[in-house]
Amino acid sequence: MTEAKPLEPEKPSDPAEKALRKLEAGLGLLDPADRYKALINAVKASQDLIELADKKARFALVIMSVLNAVAVLLVLRGGDTLLPSSGALAIIIRIELVAYAALTVYYISQAISALRPRGVRPPPAHDLPSKVEPAISMRVLFYADVISRDRASYRNLWLGIRTDNLTTELADQLYTLSLINKEKFAALDRLYYGLMVMTVMLVTVIGTIALHKVGG
Repeated sequence: MTEAKPLEPEKPSDPAEKALRKLEAGLGLLDPADRYKALINAVKASQDLIELADKKARFALVIMSVLNAVAVLLVLRGGDTLLPSSGALAIIIRIELVAYAALTVYYISQAISALRPRGVRPPPAHDLPSKVEPAISMRVLFYADVISRDRASYRNLWLGIRTDNLTTELADQLYTLSLINKEKFAALDRLYYGLMVMTVMLVTVIGTIALHKVGG
């Protein structure tokens, strides 16, 4: 009785398929599981950046509150002993304080822009995909899409979900998170630039007051 020979892997006959397999072998293209893991890691990294931006915005508000406390003390506690009541220096100091207050309001708005939540309203259920198709985002991961469906239909949809459905949706989420980070860090740049401007203006006010005291 002859021993059966092990079956060799079938070689592709289509030239296009041969070229694709050669490309995959040469480039090391990710399989679906590895693509899913890579996207998950990238999404988590983007979420970490969002949390970092929020922390930096809160820290900027702490610095701003210290600067504003100094300005308030100068105005409320200084009185006539520090602030001139008449003359050119009195007008200059008042202009400086008004400009400082206006800048404070503007840069507080930048902090709000950096910290504000970027939630969305749940879409109507009929706008969401209901039939699983290859390489299509089925929108089953984001909370607004989840709660737009009833529990039974959401569970049933997961019975047919493919890996490429999830990787497509994760790629969409990663792109959205990247846009959010772009907006947040742009607002942070303006906010921290504003802190430098506010610091310079406050030092200018103090310098003007010192000039008044020396001249007085």
